[in-house]
Amino acid sequence: MRGKDNVGGWCVAMVMLMVGCSQRTPSLAPGDGAASVQGTASSQIESQRQQESSREQSGSAGSSLQTPATPRRFSRGEVLFIRNCAGCHGWEGKGGGPVGQVLLRKPPSLHRPELLTQNTESELIARILLGKDLSVPLSSEPLEDTERDVAALITYLRHLPSVPWKEVSAGQEVYDSLCVSCHGIWGRGDGLMAAALTPRLRDLGDPAYQSQVKDAALFRIISEGKGAMPSTTEVISEEDRRAVIAFIRLLSPGHELYNRFCEVCHGATGTPPEDAQQELFDGGGRARKRSPVFNAKYMKTHTDKQLRGWVRHMLKQNRALMPHFGGELDAEEVRQILAYLRSLPPQP
Repeated sequence: MRGKDNVGGWCVAMVMLMVGCSQRTPSLAPGDGAASVQGTASSQIESQRQQESSREQSGSAGSSLQTPATPRRFSRGEVLFIRNCAGCHGWEGKGGGPVGQVLLRKPPSLHRPELLTQNTESELIARILLGKDLSVPLSSEPLEDTERDVAALITYLRHLPSVPWKEVSAGQEVYDSLCVSCHGIWGRGDGLMAAALTPRLRDLGDPAYQSQVKDAALFRIISEGKGAMPSTTEVISEEDRRAVIAFIRLLSPGHELYNRFCEVCHGATGTPPEDAQQELFDGGGRARKRSPVFNAKYMKTHTDKQLRGWVRHMLKQNRALMPHFGGELDAEEVRQILAYLRSLPPQP
């Protein structure tokens, strides 16, 4: 019986061997080379994937070499336009500049083709260099003619001769780089990042806050941080932190009014820039008086009543004059601006 069992066992073993050999991939037990075969198959698959990836990358590189992306370049006319015209007409000439926000009649879009065809180039150059009366009423919403605004502007004018401008200038540079994104240009807490902060930021230019907070408290807040505001001791010096305080002390409703409507002619410090001191002409060709210097002598020789009359007249004016650029640009630079405007895509 044992011999017959052996013969039967050998038959079963032969059948299993034949079935195993007929399969595509040998089924080997561990230690008989199974791991070696499986590793070889895996390496072949990985090699194939790497080859396909290399072909895709080489194809992508070849495509980028065939059609390289050309970066857009500023033209000289576009740079001149942004520096001199975009404040009213917007960066793209569509009339949405920040200065235009205080005008009841918005500055027109410069994309209109008829704008550049109704006048000769010489007429356009003369209009830009000499200015043009646009009859643009000021909006009463952003700039209300109130005694409060008049008083705030007079208070600021009286303060101008005593401002430590060197320290304020250094402080403003730090403020513009670190603080303006949250606190806003005039410290009203309306910067681009302010909406994401809670609680709402206070108005640094509020006269009530200015009278309550001491320099020592401001220095501690700036140095150590408070709420969402981080500490600045590692990024700015003590001198710069004190300079920021000097600039914050300048913030006020009068400062904002002066900065928005007076500084362009009278200068940030009350001394008109050189180009504003040059002879200006109104629409009738008559020479205007030169802008005064708001120094201690001027403030001593002018009463509040005189200042109030001038300030009220400035705030009540219902016509806006397109500024002339005779002291800023020459005819060739205006031609470059016109060439840029002609390159803009037309709009209805």
